[in-house]
Amino acid sequence: MRAAGRVSFLILFFLVACANTVSTDINGKACDTSLRCADGYVCDVNTLLCVRPQDLSAGCAAGENSCSGACVRFDSAPSDCGGCGATCTSPAHGAGVCVDGKCNFACTDDGYAACGNVCADLATDPDNCGSCGNHCPDGAGTASCVAGKCELTCNAPMSACDGACTDLKSDPAHCGACGSACTAGLVCSNGACKASCAATLANCAGACLNLATSANHCGACDIACPVPAHGSATCTASSCGFSCVAGFEKCGASCVDTSQNPKNCGECGQTCDAPANGAAVCSAGACDFTCNPGYAKCGGACIRTDVDPANCGACGNACGANQVCSASKCISSCPSGTQNCTNSCVNTNTDTVNCGGCGKMCNGGAHATAVCSSGMCSLSCDAGYLLCGATCRQSATDTQNCGACAHVCAPPPNGVATCAAGQCGVSCNAGYTSCGGKCVDESADAANCGACGVACGAGSVCQGGVCMTDCGPKTQCGTSCVDTNSDTSNCGACGAVCMGAPNAAPVCMAGKCDFQCQPPFIRCGAACVDPSSDPNNCGGCNKPCPPMPGGVPTCADNQCSVSCAAGNSSCGGKCVDTSSDPNNCGTCGTKCNGKIKTCMAGVCAMN
Repeated sequence: MRAAGRVSFLILFFLVACANTVSTDINGKACDTSLRCADGYVCDVNTLLCVRPQDLSAGCAAGENSCSGACVRFDSAPSDCGGCGATCTSPAHGAGVCVDGKCNFACTDDGYAACGNVCADLATDPDNCGSCGNHCPDGAGTASCVAGKCELTCNAPMSACDGACTDLKSDPAHCGACGSACTAGLVCSNGACKASCAATLANCAGACLNLATSANHCGACDIACPVPAHGSATCTASSCGFSCVAGFEKCGASCVDTSQNPKNCGECGQTCDAPANGAAVCSAGACDFTCNPGYAKCGGACIRTDVDPANCGACGNACGANQVCSASKCISSCPSGTQNCTNSCVNTNTDTVNCGGCGKMCNGGAHATAVCSSGMCSLSCDAGYLLCGATCRQSATDTQNCGACAHVCAPPPNGVATCAAGQCGVSCNAGYTSCGGKCVDESADAANCGACGVACGAGSVCQGGVCMTDCGPKTQCGTSCVDTNSDTSNCGACGAVCMGAPNAAPVCMAGKCDFQCQPPFIRCGAACVDPSSDPNNCGGCNKPCPPMPGGVPTCADNQCSVSCAAGNSSCGGKCVDTSSDPNNCGTCGTKCNGKIKTCMAGVCAMN
């Protein structure tokens, strides 16, 4: 009995000793590096100390909560939106706002408007001139935006004609002077309309050019050099290149400002990371990030305090292992109408990370953000863009979606289709005039001989803009006198009409039909593509952006990028799930020791 009594005493002694040396009271203790505390405590992000949740509201009025001794409203405080420390972010020239406990941003500087995830000055921004997404093309000059309208300063020896930079020595539409067009069949050689080009120049659809130096016809008539934003194309010894305007430097095939370009921040190739539901930004050459509307900045993450089990109701307030986060509270099970997806109570009809079911992430895209509606993924386009199929298009200028999806501006004979302000138009080839919406050769068209509407009488033909009885050395096609070597309506033979590809003008050279792409489009095989935005020809022909697991490849400013799926972070240019990636656990670059630790719910844990 005595031995049994001594054993009981020793057990009691050790229990008391353990209870005295291991305290469960961590009030006032430091938060961990992820702003987390033990169950029952939250991290006061201003003091970085663990406190009881009830202490955050002590002494505050109804509807208010205490955050670091200050009473705030979680439904309207941008520094504590939805919970203590949940900070609303904004791009430059804006301010974070909190509405009903959800973050957003407002552009606060005069003249600035929200364009996607940036605040742009619509009066001066050449990428958003007058309206979001309206880019002023540089072409063969330097674009600027003045009072909301695009202006172009041409580089020597180019001259500005009809809002574009042209070479008066070779352009048959402006030969020697703006508006001085050569008649069909003649060429522009050294600033004068002639029957043929000088011996050292090549005939490119009536333009007499040096193919060794012409950026729009570099090495061959149908090769146009890509024009980067904030730069100009060059051609040296028949090889394409480019130069950048002041304040921008060459990075790959782009001209960038490394002080604010998130793909080249501080130096070329330095890509800024972005957490899930956030966007990378570069300010003064240093990387940072902003959070998407509806998400708040909490440490290095963009979160929703109403459903995030690691930040439930406040930054760093982690729910217990058997708890879920719903309506900013840690509870035992999800309420009706929501589903438990990794301890978050979400509505799978609207949640972009769990759309239609847990783990079904929605992809974003160029000029778009992901949305989930009725359990189906879709896209919401930035201002100035229209969702057509699975891509966002600029319907104000897109000839294939002009004013509305699939509204194609039909290319006319002898000209190129255009789209301006959502309305289709026509730009006629050099030597042709628009008469009643058609491009006609007034020097040969008997219905418009010399001028629109001037018709030749019966038995007469039109030659040189004059009604005559015969065509002389030219070929008579109906009542028109044409040169079948160059006439796009009668190319090689009467009635053989040349038609241009989308975004291209038809040409007839030596009696054979061809086409020339209109800047900024370049020719890639049988199509005209925009190398500044085409992910299959990014920066040049046949330069596809590689597929990216967990995201969608995109092309912007001649450089490949990626739009990560909702719920994935962009780390080092790759899309990763920081809740489970051992090399990017919780935040980009946080590595777990693989031999003894793994990444679970964004935290490195023992295997």
